[in-house]
Amino acid sequence: MIRRDSIHLKGMRYTSASVNLMDSKAEPSESESRYRTIRRFFIIALLVLFGGIAWAVLSMYGILPGDAVQIIGLTILIFTAFICLATIMYTGVLAQQIPEYGELEEAYRQAMDFYDAEDWEEALDRFKELMGPNMDHKRALYYGARCCEKLDRWEDVKVYIKRYLELQPRDREAWELLSKAHKRLLEYEESEEAARRAEELPSREN
Repeated sequence: MIRRDSIHLKGMRYTSASVNLMDSKAEPSESESRYRTIRRFFIIALLVLFGGIAWAVLSMYGILPGDAVQIIGLTILIFTAFICLATIMYTGVLAQQIPEYGELEEAYRQAMDFYDAEDWEEALDRFKELMGPNMDHKRALYYGARCCEKLDRWEDVKVYIKRYLELQPRDREAWELLSKAHKRLLEYEESEEAARRAEELPSREN
């Protein structure tokens, strides 16, 4: 069953199915680093705002030195500067991601063309590239697992479909695939548990 529109796109590159998902710590991407910087600017802006207001109030009562009106004016100026800077950076990040998103969609479409043609090896290679270092491209993980199923690579099926289920836990078909992988590897208890999880979820026809 082809499920091109059922889950969302995200991810850059990935090279091996044998990665330890719990222990691997991928370096943050440039976009992630910029988002962190933007969040810091917003936090600083809020600290400046509330700190300036508190200083102005205390100065009105003579507890702290300074003119309350001047302090409020300076606070608003600094607050506005940080907000404007954060907004400009955020707009730049979004603009940078638009062509990147288009490229990833095209790469996914090409991978699905190989999948539809039953060229499992080539499709799997394409899906691996889409998974990203964090293995967070849901569609690539799901169809990568399906390719490994066709190629009789059940350990890899487990790696991909388990990671997929971390991101999309309410997918009955994925739990059924995990159950099948465990069963093929003679892991019967794990297979029964995955099958039980699948039975708890509604089928796509319902």
